[in-house]
Amino acid sequence: MCGIAGIMEFNKEVDASELRLMGSRLSLRGPDAEGFFTEGGIGLCHRRLSIIDLDTGDQPMYSDDGRQVLVYNGEIYNFQEIRDELIRKGCIFSTRSDTEVLLQGYKHYGIEGILQKAEGMFAFALYDKHSQTLYLARDKFGEKPLYYYPGSDRLLFGSELKSIISGVPEKKIDIKALNFFLTLSYIPAPYTIYQEVRKLEPGHYLKVRKDGSTEKSRYYDLLSHLSGKPLLNDFGDASDTLERLLHESVSSRMVSDVPLGAFLSGGIDSSIISAIMARHSSEPVRCFTIGFTEKEYDESDRARMVAQHIGALHTVHYLDYGDVTDDIEAIIDYFDEPFGDSSALPGFYVAKLAAEHVKVVLTGDCADELFGGYEKYLALYYTQKFQKMPPVLRSLIRTAVQMIPHNRWTNALLRRVKKVMQNESEDYFDMHYRYMSLAFRDEERKELMVAGHYSDVKEDIRKIYFSHPQGGELEKGFYTDLNVVLEGDMLVKMDRMCMRNSLEARVPFLDSKIVETAFRMPTEFKIKGRNKKYILKKTFGKLLPEKTLGLRKKGFGVPVDYWFKGPLYEDLINTLSEENLARHQLLNIQYINELVRQHKSGKANHKEKLWCLYVFQKWYNKHIA
Repeated sequence: MCGIAGIMEFNKEVDASELRLMGSRLSLRGPDAEGFFTEGGIGLCHRRLSIIDLDTGDQPMYSDDGRQVLVYNGEIYNFQEIRDELIRKGCIFSTRSDTEVLLQGYKHYGIEGILQKAEGMFAFALYDKHSQTLYLARDKFGEKPLYYYPGSDRLLFGSELKSIISGVPEKKIDIKALNFFLTLSYIPAPYTIYQEVRKLEPGHYLKVRKDGSTEKSRYYDLLSHLSGKPLLNDFGDASDTLERLLHESVSSRMVSDVPLGAFLSGGIDSSIISAIMARHSSEPVRCFTIGFTEKEYDESDRARMVAQHIGALHTVHYLDYGDVTDDIEAIIDYFDEPFGDSSALPGFYVAKLAAEHVKVVLTGDCADELFGGYEKYLALYYTQKFQKMPPVLRSLIRTAVQMIPHNRWTNALLRRVKKVMQNESEDYFDMHYRYMSLAFRDEERKELMVAGHYSDVKEDIRKIYFSHPQGGELEKGFYTDLNVVLEGDMLVKMDRMCMRNSLEARVPFLDSKIVETAFRMPTEFKIKGRNKKYILKKTFGKLLPEKTLGLRKKGFGVPVDYWFKGPLYEDLINTLSEENLARHQLLNIQYINELVRQHKSGKANHKEKLWCLYVFQKWYNKHIA
């Protein structure tokens, strides 16, 4: 795992001191070594976190004839397979690194050819001196980030916004991106909070020529790979295939020349990964868990049960508000743009805990999107149950829900019931979109935004949802979440919080063979009645304590709702003061004050809304004001 950055000047030579400054801002991504390449108008920088081939894997790396140079962040898990194929074609390798495999693969297969063969997580920049062309590429599903600024006289790129933003001459807020953030709680690719800067989308590469012309291409499309392949209609065959592929994926992601472990939340996904690791390891697996003093958020007992069952070396840290106070602004700021998923807070602490013992962790991310793990996938089920109730009973429930205050005993149930009632008359897309809208619904955002700043984002989501023409409603939802939620939220959170602690995270469920297999399964293999992730439990339940399979998922949440009524209340109202909001005149102060009042009184739980507003204003105060 590393950080990369670079400059392509179209009319002058690169300033080497600017390149070094860009690299220095990525020091946490790559604390072990740094390297630079400058030649005329091209400059490449690499910061290294050494994981594999510790002695000969330094970058930038040059092709054997010196005509290509590469800086690369990530891991290619099937590099040995590609390397063997290239050796049979006559290639001679001087290192054991996957970096050299990318270089040699480019020379023999071309840019699209090597990208289609590579299985892994990566972002890279490859400069071909012969054609004076720069290629920027990002992995199939977006595990590794890549930002770029396409200026009129230069192009800047980097693994994080912080590495390039000082080189952007004019920084304006992208209003469409802000609307995405205030809806989803994050900003999906290709948008960033800045008008001038873009994220390269997963499965894409950008070709930049010396004259400044650019061409963006998509090299991986899940639906194209699914086209023509039969459904896995036999449950036994689907289960056997999934079991084999996940064992292979975990095994390939355990290759490391440094100590590795696993995040173990107590949920089924991370438990499965940890249990498979134990099967493939000759030593006890190191597992790391964050617990909470607020018991309704705590899953550490489940994690401990799993750890004991698989014979893991288990380390738990219990998080309390006192731990967070000193770090909260630094955690928010590390994302470089507004990011409103508050589970980044425990994500930071579990990464910090793991980094004290290992340099690589495996995680259970992506199983929810592939196998139906989110509560929103049961929205239609619950809505239909509610609609079948007698009208009098529905009316009584609506009245009761409005009267019951939100507190630590009622929060979870009230939030679920209110969502069902809100979605009662929606079609499935509208229902799914509302569940994706973790912060403000469209009608709420119209009240929140000052006139002229509201922008529609629903149609962007609709376009992705209906681009899966053969899928049923649930498959369309899974596909949308894979392309939007996973890339914009889950993978961003994991990457930044691990990199903030110089820790590499790997995601076995995100192997393209597993993703494609999951999308070939009927939805009833994934969700059976109210039983989510059914095939995962049936396939891998034998590896886990039976008691853990029936426990309700709590998620990796934090008690922000309580903090905003207590220890964070003063900071919340100071951050969202009229003076601060007047600096940008984007948001309605009266509407925000009412949200704070309702939350403080217990009339409603607005923790996601308030957290997003708090995060945005913190970002604005530091980076724009």
